[in-house]
Amino acid sequence: MSKPSRFDELNLSRLNLISAVDQAEVTEWDVTFENQGRVVRVRCEALPKYAVPHGLDSDVTAALLNLYIEQGEPEDGRFAVSATALLKLCGWHNTGKYHATLRHCLERLHTSSYSVSGGWRDHPKGRWTHAKFHFIESLDFSSADQYGTFDERTVISGRLADAIVASIRGGYLKPLDTEFMLSLSRPRTRALYRILDGARFDPEHPDQPLDQLEVNLIAWAEQCKLPSTVPGNIRRALASPHEELVKRGYLRSVSITGRGKAQVIRYEFVREFTPMDSVLARRFRTYGVADGVARKLLREHGRAFLIECMDRFDTLVQRGVLVVRKSKAAALMHLIGHPDEYPYPVAGVPLPGSTVSSEGSPRPVAKASRMEPLLDVPTIADEFVALPLTQQAEKLVARLGFLYRKRLSATDLDHVRQAVLEGRVAAPLVLEEAVAALARNEQDTFVQGLKAQLKTA
Repeated sequence: MSKPSRFDELNLSRLNLISAVDQAEVTEWDVTFENQGRVVRVRCEALPKYAVPHGLDSDVTAALLNLYIEQGEPEDGRFAVSATALLKLCGWHNTGKYHATLRHCLERLHTSSYSVSGGWRDHPKGRWTHAKFHFIESLDFSSADQYGTFDERTVISGRLADAIVASIRGGYLKPLDTEFMLSLSRPRTRALYRILDGARFDPEHPDQPLDQLEVNLIAWAEQCKLPSTVPGNIRRALASPHEELVKRGYLRSVSITGRGKAQVIRYEFVREFTPMDSVLARRFRTYGVADGVARKLLREHGRAFLIECMDRFDTLVQRGVLVVRKSKAAALMHLIGHPDEYPYPVAGVPLPGSTVSSEGSPRPVAKASRMEPLLDVPTIADEFVALPLTQQAEKLVARLGFLYRKRLSATDLDHVRQAVLEGRVAAPLVLEEAVAALARNEQDTFVQGLKAQLKTA
């Protein structure tokens, strides 16, 4: 099975809001630097009981960004997920120790405040803006006790910062190899990998990554939010992550030259392949085309041809010329492989096979002479076929969390998930009823009925 596409938001990876240290004690940091003629200031303030976001928090932020994308990028930034599923996205073990760690990470990301002056990119508008936010603006979760302890039943719901949501929805993303990132041995190495992978991209033209990067040692320590400004301490803090990233094949080499505060780090990257640009990758994902397949298509056909094919596909479907009865991915792949078999409608011009009425307007267009025989569009029930109960429960929680975010709390979703796991309710039937209730504008009735069903099931 192909790996799902994973992404990172470019503002977060470039500015790096997570300290690349395993443990942190400070409650704030304040960094000012110049970038392409602009003075940028980034500040973080945290509660003393949590300290600034650091270490494993990088895993959590990456997981939450991709969870939000996978759940359809809702405009209000809401997400819902079980603690068990989020631990898996973080690459952590499902144990009591990591349940407690996850709780602390989420609380830290919810309570720490960030301020970015002149350095937050509004990419669709091509402007640099100011932003103030908490990574998680609201947080709710079900718990095993009055102390907020996480366990295997815990369901988490929350809302990402508006600035982050707008940036993701605007397509300001880059590919992120989370499988590789999570395979790295230490939190600080994973954080440094993410910082380096973001620094490879020009913030104004995030299409092609760099093959090499040169940075001042002291400035890089500030970028990584390391606590020391002493060159020797900085080199020692980075030595182990550098060694692992070279050994694992991400970096070709790392060299440090110069003396004192004028020392410069030179990174040379191993470039096994050019990551797809985020816009193309995200668009392929909407059709259900796997990332590995999309990369192969990009190498074989080029970006312009693929975009033209997707535009043609969308137009044919909208006009009813092409009826998808199997899957969008299969139909699109057939069009890309056989473009001459598909007519390309042009505004005001009848398509091949169409006729013009006596009034001068085109009649309904006939289908292309050789269309791929396709099967029926999947139903809601088909989404759950062959899925184990755990995955059915996670899918239902995510969908209900999106559709009924203002009506179902984290505790309600906890009860729904447990009922599915225990076989007391059927996930596809609940979702079908939820969607039907939305269509009838009977959301409150559905919620009341669902809660009553959970009590009696």
